[in-house]
Amino acid sequence: MCGESATHLDGEARGLHAFRGSGRIRLLAILMVTLNLRGAITCVGPLLKDIQAHFHLTGTAAGLLTSLPLFAFGFLSPYAAPVARRLGMEQAVFVSMSLLIAGMGLRYLDGAGWLYLGTALIGCGVAFNNVLLPGLLRRDFPAQLTIVTAMFTMVLVTCGGLGSGIAIPLADWAGWRFSLVSWAIPAVLALALWTPQLRAHSAPATVERRAPMWNQLLAWQVSLFMACQSTAFYVMIAWFPSMMNDLEGVSAARSGVILFIYQIAVLGSVMVTPVFIHRMRDQRAIGVALSGMILLGYVGLYLDPVHALGWMIVMGIGAGGSLVYAITLFSLRVETTMQSVALSGMAQAVGYTTAAVTPIFIGFIHDLTHRWTLALQLMIALAVLQLAMGYLCGRPRTISDPAAAATASGATGPQR
Repeated sequence: MCGESATHLDGEARGLHAFRGSGRIRLLAILMVTLNLRGAITCVGPLLKDIQAHFHLTGTAAGLLTSLPLFAFGFLSPYAAPVARRLGMEQAVFVSMSLLIAGMGLRYLDGAGWLYLGTALIGCGVAFNNVLLPGLLRRDFPAQLTIVTAMFTMVLVTCGGLGSGIAIPLADWAGWRFSLVSWAIPAVLALALWTPQLRAHSAPATVERRAPMWNQLLAWQVSLFMACQSTAFYVMIAWFPSMMNDLEGVSAARSGVILFIYQIAVLGSVMVTPVFIHRMRDQRAIGVALSGMILLGYVGLYLDPVHALGWMIVMGIGAGGSLVYAITLFSLRVETTMQSVALSGMAQAVGYTTAAVTPIFIGFIHDLTHRWTLALQLMIALAVLQLAMGYLCGRPRTISDPAAAATASGATGPQR
């Protein structure tokens, strides 16, 4: 039993330094993989009209193409932890990157079937790495967890914006197919940089007693927080231009500028929020403050849409910080790396499934009522729920690990 525990906990004790020696190379490899988690997905939106015209896709079929990755995030995230336990963390990341590259290759082939199959494989690869990378950060850099999580989130958000930002210029230069496949270049580079990490791989985890994450109240609080903050972001990305056009007659171009400023606010908050998280043992205040900014933004759009730019800046600050807060909770609220992966998988399953379904439901509500009142009221209610969850999961407590408790044999007293 002691030998099994040592194997299980060896990753917990490795403690690399993020900015020295092998730790610096390790962090660079993780961030290079992170660079590929959004661009291959966000580049599709700006190219959608060209793709529709080429493959003669209906609006529904085109909508499915853009929703496939989100559904993959939701449905596949819970399976990342079992895959990592079976293969080892490094091998699982390698397989996920290979799926991503294969998907981009298939998406380049002519034929709608290849387009959808390639997009599905991209979604699979990204879904697993969404879950695995925060767990690796927790295991390898426990002393610099907050700062490396912030770096991870900053790369994630920046490359998501970059994917949509450079899609049209690349398409104008070499065609929409090249624009889609161009993200294979950083993906291949990331795989090449990751391959040496397999030499220092973690062994597959031994079978151990564990409390199912889905039965843990704290895990549900973290998951619901993730769901609310993800939904708030994706609803704005999907519906803000239409909403502003109907409410105030704002042009699509003007709405695009406001959304761009919103995402700058998101990025700024991603950079600043970790400073506050790092200094607080109890994160309830920051969870409530960030959620409150999203709530204020939605209430402002509901009552005073003419000042949408100001409300969107406020909401962007709350959204960026909430994303960092949620990802950091995957590590702060657990005791082991595999728990972190399991919590991340659960939270992202709940979060991205909700974020995929809610914009569709918002569209249904608008089609039914021809107004945005009920839709905005729904988003205000979700923001209130996020605020409550931000308070509850901000308390300094963790999900106990039954294997660790059994090893301790009561010597350490009650688990937190």
